Amino acid sequence: MVDTRIRAALAGTLLVMLLFGGTLGFVVIEGWTVTESVYMTLITLTTVGFAEVQPLSPAGRHFMIVYLIVGVATVGFSVSTLINYLFEGQVVHSMRRRKRERAMRRMKNHYIVCGAGDIGREVAHEFRRSGTPHVVVERDPDHSELADDSETVFVTGDASEEAVLQEARITEARGLIAVLPSDADNVFVTLTARQLNPELLIVAKGTDESASVKLTRAGATRVITPSLIAGRRIAASMLRPSVVNFLDVVVGDSRQDMRIEEFQISPSSSLAGHTLRDVNLGQHTGAIVMAITDTYGNTRVDTTQAVLSTVRLEAGDRLIVLGRDAQLKQLEEFLNR
Repeated sequence: MVDTRIRAALAGTLLVMLLFGGTLGFVVIEGWTVTESVYMTLITLTTVGFAEVQPLSPAGRHFMIVYLIVGVATVGFSVSTLINYLFEGQVVHSMRRRKRERAMRRMKNHYIVCGAGDIGREVAHEFRRSGTPHVVVERDPDHSELADDSETVFVTGDASEEAVLQEARITEARGLIAVLPSDADNVFVTLTARQLNPELLIVAKGTDESASVKLTRAGATRVITPSLIAGRRIAASMLRPSVVNFLDVVVGDSRQDMRIEEFQISPSSSLAGHTLRDVNLGQHTGAIVMAITDTYGNTRVDTTQAVLSTVRLEAGDRLIVLGRDAQLKQLEEFLNR
């Protein structure tokens, strides 16, 4: 879009220079008045074929030959550029709007990312990498961190306004991520989102403990403090570098065959009401269950033996599993059997 504006400005400048140069040339060479020179310049550039104002001198004819060659080429370039600038923007805008409307109509069980800054950009990229449906709410998408991402579905507006969140189909959404620059904005977004969808999973960004408390009271399911996580991560990289490297590989590197994923136990799952030992999960799938969490994210263990295989699973529990792609796929099929 910036290149198109530059070309349009250049085209307009060339037309003005061409008109001024032709007028000046006829005034100086032929001695005509400004009105006569402007008229002759215009009928030359438009090639309408009207008669000359006065007979041209040999020098004037030489000037006319050069002016015609330069003028026709310049006018052709300038007019086409200006037309593209005027109509191309409208066409592109209309196509983007229709594409967004089609994508929004298909949105269901999606995630809403409020804020397209540096954190929102990484969240959107991770969703894109994993094939997770999502929409980004941003006041000024053209100047955001995702401005160059043509495939991102944007909803333009203030995420704290109900109408904007309704446009993002919040009642059909699975979760919302509030990563706006201001804690106050994140609190308003969280409060509004919770009122519109009481069952929504909301993850919000907070700058400190005080903001985390306010976000939790506003309805956030979980609050993330980037500075706290960064500090712990840096310390862990120094104290336990092998562990951090391993987690980076299995969680963040999509090129690796070994990954960590989570699977939820549905009421109809074959594991509901049984233990891992009862169904021989490891033998059937080859995947390794690293942890079991309940619907609130708390780790579940058998307090008498502290062995995961003896924990009786319930609907809503989540299995944190390590395995290769084929093993994880087999586990998913086993759970839905």
